Amino acid sequence: MRDELFSGFSDAGWDEAPWDVEPTFTAAELQILLNPELSPVEAADRVGCVVHDVERLRRTS
Repeated sequence: MRDELFSGFSDAGWDEAPWDVEPTFTAAELQILLNPELSPVEAADRVGCVVHDVERLRRTS
């Protein structure tokens, strides 16, 4: 029996949830994200990512 609720996701590119993919940043973007003079909100706004990515990067760097 075919599960109609989940059919077609692979065909449409939904093999992975978008939140399961780690973001990648260029060297210039990392300089902005890791700049301690910017708040996480400002850094995320300049690069176009979410604040929790900035906070995670700053914790692990």
